[in-house]
Amino acid sequence: MVESLRCSLKKEYIFVAIMIIVSVMGGCSDQALLDEFKAIPNQSWNYSDIPTFDVQVKDKDRAYKLKINVRITADYRYANLFLLVHQKGPGMEESLTKRVELKVADKDGRWLGKGAGSLYSYQIAYDNNYLFPDTGTYAFRLEQNMRDNPLKGISDIGFCVEPRNVPK
Repeated sequence: MVESLRCSLKKEYIFVAIMIIVSVMGGCSDQALLDEFKAIPNQSWNYSDIPTFDVQVKDKDRAYKLKINVRITADYRYANLFLLVHQKGPGMEESLTKRVELKVADKDGRWLGKGAGSLYSYQIAYDNNYLFPDTGTYAFRLEQNMRDNPLKGISDIGFCVEPRNVPK
């Protein structure tokens, strides 16, 4: 019994390590200004848990791709994920908020992300041609905007800011 449990745990650790490697390889380019994940405690995302991602922008004349990274488990019950993306930074009089819908499954219930077993990874662009109003540090806060609180099945949430026209 104990040996069987150890073998099962060992397989789970190997699977998680492979998923992390796949996610990193499929993520933003090496020239990304930001490519960061934050774990969601107990894979249950509360309304009050709003991860923040800070990015330093040095070139306001360059267009950027803004991407949301998410890892979900097979316990996630929906085909989409609604988020509120809050942005604050230099050259902005007030914080901007944009509601974003991320499609994670097709209408037949098949996961659209990369993965196997019970963990699926997504990197979904929500703005492919974003111009920052000024140089400086910007903060992006990601808030879950679903009916469930807590929202079960979310393993990690992340944000990527990548200069446009960067070869992969």
